[in-house]
Parts: sequence; C-alpha cells; structure tokens
Amino acid sequence: MPSSDPAANLSLLPWVRQGAAASITTPDSLGAGQHAVADLSAVLSVNGSAAPPVTVRLRGPADVVGIDANQIVRRDPRPGSIDFEPNYFAAIEFDRPDFPWLFTPARADATGKLRPWLSLVVVRKQDGVSLGPTVDAPCTALQIAAPASLAAELPDLVDSWAWAHAQAAARDAAQVGGALAGSPALSLSRLLCPRILRADTDYIACVVPTFELGRKAGLGLPIADTDLVAANALAPAWTPTQKLPFLLPVYHHWEFRTGPGGDFESLVRRLKPQPVPEGLGRRPIDISQPGFGLPAEFPPHVDLGLEGALLPMETPDTPAPWSEETALPFQTTLAGIINAPGLSEVADPDADPLLAPPVYGRWHAGRATVARGVPRWLDQLNLDPRSRTVVAFGTRVIQTHQEPLMAAAWEQAADLQRANQRMRQLQLSLAVGTSLHARHFANLGAETLLRIGSPALARIRTIAADETAPRTLVARMEGKALPLAATSPAMRRIGRERGPFTRRIAAQGLTRSTTMTWVAKLNLGMTFSAPDATDQATVDAVRIRLPNVTIRPFRDVTKTLIDGLVGRPNFQVMAEGAPVNVPSISVMMVLPDSPSAHNFRLAASEHLGRIDPGRFKAIFAPAPGMAMDELKETVLAQTRPRQTLVALARAMVSVGAGAVPPVDTPASAAVGIDTIMAAPTFRQPMYEPLRDLSQELLLPGLQTVLPDSVIGLKTNRRFVEAYMVGLNVEMARELLWRGFPTDQRGTCFNQFWDVRGAPEPRPDIGPLHLWADRPLADPATAPVREQFVMLMRSALLRRYPNAIVFAVPGVMDANGVRSPSEDAAVEVQPAFSGSMQPDVSFFGFDFTAAQATGADGNAGYYIVIQEHPTEPRFGLDEDTPTDSASHLGVAGGPPAGLPLEGLQWGRNGAHMAGIVRQLPVRISIHASQLVKH
Repeated sequence: MPSSDPAANLSLLPWVRQGAAASITTPDSLGAGQHAVADLSAVLSVNGSAAPPVTVRLRGPADVVGIDANQIVRRDPRPGSIDFEPNYFAAIEFDRPDFPWLFTPARADATGKLRPWLSLVVVRKQDGVSLGPTVDAPCTALQIAAPASLAAELPDLVDSWAWAHAQAAARDAAQVGGALAGSPALSLSRLLCPRILRADTDYIACVVPTFELGRKAGLGLPIADTDLVAANALAPAWTPTQKLPFLLPVYHHWEFRTGPGGDFESLVRRLKPQPVPEGLGRRPIDISQPGFGLPAEFPPHVDLGLEGALLPMETPDTPAPWSEETALPFQTTLAGIINAPGLSEVADPDADPLLAPPVYGRWHAGRATVARGVPRWLDQLNLDPRSRTVVAFGTRVIQTHQEPLMAAAWEQAADLQRANQRMRQLQLSLAVGTSLHARHFANLGAETLLRIGSPALARIRTIAADETAPRTLVARMEGKALPLAATSPAMRRIGRERGPFTRRIAAQGLTRSTTMTWVAKLNLGMTFSAPDATDQATVDAVRIRLPNVTIRPFRDVTKTLIDGLVGRPNFQVMAEGAPVNVPSISVMMVLPDSPSAHNFRLAASEHLGRIDPGRFKAIFAPAPGMAMDELKETVLAQTRPRQTLVALARAMVSVGAGAVPPVDTPASAAVGIDTIMAAPTFRQPMYEPLRDLSQELLLPGLQTVLPDSVIGLKTNRRFVEAYMVGLNVEMARELLWRGFPTDQRGTCFNQFWDVRGAPEPRPDIGPLHLWADRPLADPATAPVREQFVMLMRSALLRRYPNAIVFAVPGVMDANGVRSPSEDAAVEVQPAFSGSMQPDVSFFGFDFTAAQATGADGNAGYYIVIQEHPTEPRFGLDEDTPTDSASHLGVAGGPPAGLPLEGLQWGRNGAHMAGIVRQLPVRISIHASQLVKH
C-alpha cells in the first residue's frame, strides 16, 4: 500500500517485485525459519503442446558478491561532505525500483513488510573500526573489533524491512503502475540507515548484505546446498550479541562528516528581527588638525561621521551637514591646494607640473579645478573629506590588486599594440602625404588639377545647396559644356603643350592662348563655324587647286547630288606607289560603282548627313559650364591625406565597446590620426575587495549585529559612487604608468554589488565621462537600483548555500489580516547578494523602504527564506528525543512529539519513510519587523 506525498506528487512504496520474482508465493516470515532460495514451477509450450512442468530456482542472497555501481543514482550526504545535519539519516538510492528485494526469496506479508537482501549501515570512524580487503574475499570487508561496540555501530536487522522503500513519480495508487512501467527516471528505490548521528563526527556509510548467506558469499566462505534449505537459512547477517571481531562484506561505501547541530528548519526558526543597533553603518572621522596650513583657531575636534555602503533604513539620503565655520576654512584651503596644478597649466603651459593631491575625476569631468558650494559631483567629491576618504578606499584596492588587474587589462587588449603600430604608420603616411599634397597639388591650376585628378572624379562626392543627396563629379558633369572625355588620358596626350595637336596649330601660324586653354574654351560652351581662310586646309582650298575639275561651291554639294552622280566603276583605293589598271569602258555606258566607290559614296552621304554644308554648324551646342574654381576646391578638399587616411584607419581597425576608434580631432591636429585609446572592463563585484580590505568599510559596526538576527538596511549611493570613482581614477593612472594606451576617461569598473544572478546586466554607475555636472548620487540621473537590503547573521546560508531568498508582497484579507501572497508571479528576486565573515549575508531588492514596510499605504513586502526543494531527505527534527539510542528502532514506538501525519508507525517501509521524511521549510518575515522602533 503506497504512502502518497501530495505536496511533491511522489508515492512511497514498501516494496516492488518485477519479473519472475513477482511469482514468488512464500510470504516473508521476517525470521530465520525460511528457505534461502525460491523454486518456481514453469510450464513450457512448444507448437501448442505443453511440456511437463519444470522447476526453476531463482537466484538468492547466496549468489551475490557485489553490485554494479551504475545502479547507484544518489547518496545523501554526498561523499566527502563535512557539514551533514546530525539529525538526518544517511540514504542511498538505486535506479531499479525493485533492487533492494531483487534477491529476497519471499514475497511481502499481509501488511507489506518485506526484508531487503542488502542494508545500509553507518559506522563511526574510531579505534576498532577498519575497512579494507581480505584474503580470498571478493568484497572489501568492514571489521568491527574492540573497543568498538557492534550493537552501537550496526542496526538491529529485525527492522530491516522498515528502512527500505521504493519511490514512484505518481500522485496516487492509480498512477503507480504507469510510473513503474514507464521511464526509468520516474521510479527508484532507497535504503535508509536509522542511526542517530553525533555532531562534528566522521562516519563511514556501507551497503552490506542483510542475510548470513550473503555475508558468507561476500567473504568467500563456503556455502553448501543444504545451507540454502536449512531451517534457519534466512538468518540475519549479524545480531546485537554478535561476538567481536566481526567481518562484514561491503558492496559499496563512502565517507562523510557531520556538522554542528541544527538543520534548516531549526536554524530558520532561530532567526529573530533585531532593531538596528546604535551607530550601525557609521564610524567617526576626525578632520581636526589636517596639517595643511589652517589657522590655529581651527576647531580641535570635528566628527563628521563616515558612512558605509549599507545604512539603516531611517538614515537620511543627504549627508549630515557640518557647520559653516568649520566647512568654510577647511574647503577653501583644500580647494586652493588641489587647484594649484590646474591653474598653473593654464597660466604657464610650459612650466614644470606641480605636485599636489589629485582632483579625483578631472579627466572624466573635463575640468582641472573645483569650486566650493557648487552642486556638481566633481566639486562635492573632492572637497568633502568623507567622500575623499571613500575615494581613497578605491585607490587602495587598485594598488593592492594592481598586478592581476594589469594582467587582465593586457589580456583584453591582445591586438591593441599591433593595431596602434599600424596607426603610427598611418601617422607617418599622413605627414608625408600632407606635405606632398601642399607642394604638388595645391598650386596647380583648375584645368590641370582636373585632368590629373580625373581617375578619382567618380569617387568624389559633393552636395549642392539645392540638393538632398551628394553626387559624384562625374554625375555633375553630365549636361555641362565640358564633356567628361575632355579629362581622359587620350585628350591629355592630344592637348598637352608640346604635343602634335599644338604643333600643327603652330604650323598654321596660330599661337596658343596662355590664359585660355582649350579645356577652358570647351567649358565656356561657345559655338563656331569653319573659317573661310584659303590658306588653311579646307575642302574648298583643296578643290580650287585641283585641275580640270568643274568648280562647284562646297555648300552646293548635298546628299542628293552625291546620290545622283553616275557610277564610278574605275574608282579604286590602292596603296601608295602601286600601279592602277583602268579598264576601257564606253562613256555612254551606265555602270555601277566599284566596291571602293560604293563605300566612299556611303561615307560621303553619312558625312553630309551630320554636317549641313548649307549653313554654319555649331560643333558644340550651348550648355552651362562648370565652376572651375569651385571644382578645384572640391577636388583638393577630398584628396587631402587627412580626410582619406582617417577614413582608411576607421575601415582597417574595428574596436569594441571599451576602445575609442581612430579620430581626427583638434587635440590630434599635429598628428591627424590618434592611436586607439582603450579602457579594459572588469565585471567582478567590487564590494568584495573592499570587504576583504576591511568589513568595517562596507558596514561599520557590524560586530553589533547579534547572531541569528535579521535587520533591514538600504544602500548608500554616495558611498558607492565615490568608491567607484576612486577605482576608475586609480586604474586609469595605473594604465597610463604601465604604457597602456588610455585617455584616462574610460570607466573600467561599473559593478559594485554582486549581480551575477540577475537576468540582465545591472551596472551600478553609468560611464563617468557622461556624468556632466550632475550632483553626487543624484537620484534623477543615477540608475534606478536597489534601495532595501535584508541583512541576516546566521549559519543558515553557510550550511545551506542553495537556500532561496526572495520577497513577496503582502495581501490583506477581509478582516484586515496581512499575510504573504501565494502567487509565484509576483515574487521579487534579489537584485544583488553578498556575504561577510563569519556568517553574515545580505540581499538587496528593487523597492524602497517605504514600499517594503508598508509605510506607503500598501501591505508591504515579506522576505521569504526557503529551503531548496531538492530530492527527498529523511531524519528527525532536531529537538526529537531519542533516549540516547544509537539507532532508531521500530519496536519502541515513535519518539515523543514526532508527527505521524495520518501514517502508521511500524506498518511497513513506505509508512516509515513517510513519517521520517523532512519536507522543505520556508519562513516569511515582514519588512516592517526589520526597522528600528
């Protein structure tokens, strides 16, 4: 009969038999008077014909000399544990649900009791107890000898049936069969050892045989066939009166150690809300006699109070004011000292630098001086001794860990040196290219520059005042008087100053204009016709000089005239000097053109079709010209090396989020291309090194928090921001000192709290160079972060590090009674968590103190501490009396005060397991109880 656990949808079974063993009919007598083997009658049928019955003997405990370790799926406690709860029972789980009864030669009795063939024992490591191999034995042997006591170390096997059970992932008995026959993950079997453990003690857990025949087989002792059917064949492997020394074979074993007393339930019940101790979160700081020239009448003792990163919830958000008579001389004198280097740089940039206390954050803020009374973070941070002290904590942390931090920084910038070497090469190219550009290109005329730069015209883009998108110069020359072909290499060769075209013009007695080139004339878009001068090689000039040719004006020669001329069969085109054979043809014959005449006539017709000889013809149609001076400036501007090489640098080098890409800025005017500036990024929570430096820096007065108490606190954003500035400033100085390319403006650290469990990144500060002139800890611009923190001092989380802590809103019923919400959808997970020595843990949540306590008119929030719902565990409550017995026995009845929850003590293994099972525990504490009253 299963004992069901509705909370976890698990059913505990007193036994499971599968296969042929399910056919065993002999009930377990729970004593020695029973055979050690089970004989079954089997009938075989061949082709419908039944053979005579045969007897099949099943394997029994005498046949086992070891177990397969792969059958073991879990051990509790884990091997090597050093903090096991002494009020819990050790347990081992097997994959097969029938494994503990697999070789038991009997079936369960009417109440469901069935002895397993193996048991789990836990013995204390002491003199007289040893574990090791024996001669001719197949198993490791456990030996118990004086001064150890066998009755104290081993349980009474009369109750062996009570400490073995199976488990099925089923809600009720109707689903158990499906779980046992389904996936192996839905079922298992388990052995418990009911030993009452001592705190802080070493133990050995061993899986051993339950029956004497199994003990003999494991030790290699002889077993006769008659022993299997003897009257006392199922005698137990030991009795409480067994003589010493005693050997017991061990199938499997592991070791563990118990911790101090207290399980999860007992530890969580000890937690009590504690009013905030006086002075928690604040330590005195004396600023009297600072030693930098203040007048003698300066107050001898001024206690400002240095706050930690955590504060009581009722602490004001603004720092405690200090009197003007003290603040005025102190801050005025301090400002004069730390401003001196910055003022000196302005007055005389070439003077030697002054050594003075630093202006923390000057490079991030872009200012070298501070002023009193200005609500800016840089001024508040540097002139308030409390903030400067916190900044110094960050400086100290970097100095302490500078070597591993620099190693990590260089590891992040593995390719930075190679990339910057390439940038320096580009700087050299820029310097040389700028000089060549100014010497050889800037002095060229517009026409010459246009012709030289023609290969780049298709890549030079400009945008006109009436346009919305840039266009290339090639596109702009379309439709202009100056054709693109005028800038081609062929035209450059033809029109060069000493080229053949220029020489022919000179041969005609013309002179080339020194002010107006032919490209410039083309750009004007002028029209002209052929000249009439007879001394030039025109068609008319040639015609006049031909003898015996009918004179016909050239302009009378039309396409119709050419097409109507008689055929020219004798027209030939021959090489110079070659003889011409003219056939005799009658004048009166009308013959077609020769092939050469035909082609010539077609060419003449085509020519006349393009040039009308009847009137003057413009060679170039009128069109707007290009603005040559503007064109020159465009070409010069976009071919300057500064522009092209910066673009090349950006295209060659890609940078991540922590680096600044190559830029052309006024600061780099002498160079033109900056090397890559990088800032390494460190994601670890930086409260940890501060805590390791001194826990008093994180939470002053921590020693006043009582054990087993919980307190409500809040975060101190002024402390967090000042500390993070100190980290980043000192890290930037260290990077610069080590030759790391940095402009000292990067934010290397932005994580104060441990948010590694958060579902998304949660930086505690934004980039420092973007803080501008905001006040320190300005709530309007700072990230909206945690404001309520629960501090707990207890050994609970040290022993149970996987305990679950979260918050749920309270709900009010009709009677005005407040209780925690049971809706899992409204659970609020911690924004961060942390710990301090020896047993302090804290958890931050994203709601205010007023929201947490209910001061805003709502039901507030409950802080829930819950045991992790892992695999089932078994044991007794810490305060359960056990009469100083070494093992929990069945015959004596249940211990006083042990809740049975409707189960029956001593009925079977399932009921016993259900009674001693320890369910997960949770506690809810309303945040209003954590506030000082």
